[in-house]
Amino acid sequence: MTDRFELDGDQIQSMLEVLDDAQSLGFLGQGPVERHIDHALGFAEAWSDARPVLAPARIADLGSGGGVPGLVLAVVTEAHLLLIDGKSKRTDWLAEAAWRLGVQSRVTVLNRPAEEVGQDPEWRGTCDVVVARSFAGPAPTAECAAGLVQRGGVVVVSEPPEVTDRWNALAAAPLGFGPALLVDLPGGHYAVLIARDEPLESRFPRTWAAQKKRPLFGL
Repeated sequence: MTDRFELDGDQIQSMLEVLDDAQSLGFLGQGPVERHIDHALGFAEAWSDARPVLAPARIADLGSGGGVPGLVLAVVTEAHLLLIDGKSKRTDWLAEAAWRLGVQSRVTVLNRPAEEVGQDPEWRGTCDVVVARSFAGPAPTAECAAGLVQRGGVVVVSEPPEVTDRWNALAAAPLGFGPALLVDLPGGHYAVLIARDEPLESRFPRTWAAQKKRPLFGL
């Protein structure tokens, strides 16, 4: 891990306390909290591999849930984090957690569907980076992220450890992404999507029902 994305001792302790609470509330999966932190830091390393000079001003976290990776990225970067989740109990907790970590001035929490946020002129195409961990399958994740990422921006998605071909059809879908780059790091496995320069069609992202009925690629 590069020095650019490390937590100091006090930050680690605060993050452990916050994410322990997320686990006890059922917002974060089981396993050592330290491993969740390492996985969150891997998102930053993954986008740095793709865009070494990128210093994102705004990052969106799809389905932020228990704050991984969004809260961790709020602490280790200077970016404004947009934490999106459709469940009010989670968004209420996320707002409190941001305050506990001292990053509330750089965090916006939205209790809205991600596809709806991607159609909102206030947020559409405004994010340098979009991240997603356990949000949905490749097609809906890419479609929801496409509405938020700016042209030339980066989307980083957590991946299962096994070799997969589930992103093979991404570049052929009408979302403006090139082929996915798969990155394996000590903290986890990630797919990195780069948004090309052409504008995204206004119909994307579609409603969740439309995405489920007619996925743009994959199953």
